[in-house]
Amino acid sequence: MADILIQALIKAPAKRIYGLITTKEGIRQWLKETDGWIISGDTGIGGTIVFQLGAYHHSMKVIIQEKDKQVRWECIEGHPEWMGTTVDFFIDDNVSKCTLEFAHSGWAASTEFFQECHQAWTGYIDAIKKIAEQ
Repeated sequence: MADILIQALIKAPAKRIYGLITTKEGIRQWLKETDGWIISGDTGIGGTIVFQLGAYHHSMKVIIQEKDKQVRWECIEGHPEWMGTTVDFFIDDNVSKCTLEFAHSGWAASTEFFQECHQAWTGYIDAIKKIAEQ
């Protein structure tokens, strides 16, 4: 098994970070329509968020939403290497700054596609940090 693990120190309140990962409006700030992303579906607990970029798409079921603390998605449709994997965002609030711990877990192996996704997620977490700190 292989996991993507990323940690970022963000000088912003937990509420701001949480909003960037639990609403379509928030997600669209770091997965931009101007870059070709289409974000649709239901971002609430039990809902399914669809992430589409051209022919590329993933459907992620919202498993956990603990306000200002944790979000978990599970891939239910998309690239075969993503199927059944989970994406977690953990927010540790330290008053004037937060630690965002990200994990994309459950990969069968560290393939070339895994490495590409690791690079992509690193960029997305960096974008979340920059947006939250504005």
